[in-house]
Formats: sequence, C-alpha cells, structure tokens
Amino acid sequence: MKNCFLLLLLLAFSPIFSQIRMELTPQGFPSQVIAKPSVPSDKLIESVRNWVATYNEKNEYGYDITEVSESGMTIDAYKRNAFFYRNKGEAYQHRIRYTMVLEFTPDNIKIKFAVKEIYDQKKLLELAVADFFRPDGKLKADYLDAKPSLEKTVNGIVNNFAEYMSRVTD
Repeated sequence: MKNCFLLLLLLAFSPIFSQIRMELTPQGFPSQVIAKPSVPSDKLIESVRNWVATYNEKNEYGYDITEVSESGMTIDAYKRNAFFYRNKGEAYQHRIRYTMVLEFTPDNIKIKFAVKEIYDQKKLLELAVADFFRPDGKLKADYLDAKPSLEKTVNGIVNNFAEYMSRVTD
C-alpha cells in the first residue's frame, strides 16, 4: 500500500518537476523545445491562436500573431508587472513587450522568447535586458531583483504555453 501511495504521488507531481526553466543571460533567453501535439497543422495553429487569446484575455495592450505558416508563427504581446527592481528602497514595476517565435518541426515546437521593449507605465524606456549585465556578463547590482522577477514571469508564460500544448488533442 505504501509503494502504491508513493507511485501515485510521483505521478501526480511529475509535471511540477518537468517544467521548463528559462534563465536570463546577457544575450537574452535561450531557446527551448517542447513536444509538439500529434495534430494536423491547422489544428495546431488554431490551438496556438486560442492559447494566445486566452492567455492575453485581460491584456489591455493587446497582442499580435504574425508570420503564420505550417512551419511556425510569431506572437507579440505585452505583460504588465513583468519584473521589478529596487532603487534606494523604492520598488519599480515594469511592463514588457515580448516576442515568442515558434518553429514547428515534425516532433517538436522550438520556442524563442525575447523581451523587445520595456515600459514604465505607458512610457517606453531606453532600457534593454542586456543593460542588466556588466561587460563581463555578471549582473549589475541595480538589477539584482530584476533578473529573478523577469525569469519568473517568462517561465510562467512559457510553461503555461507548454502545458496548454500538452493538452491539445485531435
């Protein structure tokens, strides 16, 4: 009975351990690969469109889906409160405009995630992810909070997409 319970726990919590981990580098986020659902291309494209619409349902800044083909598509969207950092004890929240480029192969979906713009409320900042790092690749002291909070946001987006794709069936 004890072994059955342990097996049940292992199966129940295995999705938690199989989550994608995106880590920010001075070059941005590395590409990730997830399993592609075994569905026709039109069903896959429709499913991705449904995910984008659902995920961005309350996004007041909108989203855009471009370059749609059987080999992939590009998603541009915004995320409020995507990351924060502290300066002299005051926390600053920022919105981002991100791009997810999806490349479809016979068995996988390759996800390329990039932060294109950073905003303070509605004001576009002249700040890029690369500005979080020193020339030697180490994180600047001013952005110690920004990196983990941005990684948490990006991991949330990508893992939500991966989980949605894992549930797509014919």
